[in-house]
Amino acid sequence: MDANTVTAICATAIATASFAVSIQQGRVTRQHNRHSVAPVLEIWTQRRLGGQTGISLANHGLGPAFITRSNVWLDGVHLGSWGGQALETIRSAVRDRPSGMGMTRRPWAIPAGTTRFILHVENYDAQRHDDLWHLVRHRLAVEITYESIYGESYVISRLPEDDSPPL
Repeated sequence: MDANTVTAICATAIATASFAVSIQQGRVTRQHNRHSVAPVLEIWTQRRLGGQTGISLANHGLGPAFITRSNVWLDGVHLGSWGGQALETIRSAVRDRPSGMGMTRRPWAIPAGTTRFILHVENYDAQRHDDLWHLVRHRLAVEITYESIYGESYVISRLPEDDSPPL
């Protein structure tokens, strides 16, 4: 083997290694981009005296959340998806009917950095709305399936709280 052959073999090996690194870097970059715009949806219950009180969805991620499916249970009874008859059943279970937002259009989008109330009263008064707060905290279960802009699917749920003392 002469010097030219060794040089050509080394150049080919370096070019092949460089090509492999470029392909791997492209894969890592695409994966990073997908994760960097992933939605992070959270179900919140909040109570503010004189303010909005109820249950909301907050998107803490950098990309929009597209809700594709929802399920709701009241006192352990499955009511179906959030909206329509299920929402009406929930609203009629309390004295002062709260405002409710149905998720009937599919997909229902929640932009990044936003919060949307799905069941709430505007001016919470502890005596007038105690049944709503009890319903939200102890009687209502919600499960939501949502997707990122890349079609990756996620599921979140909120179960009723159990305030019984530990044994």
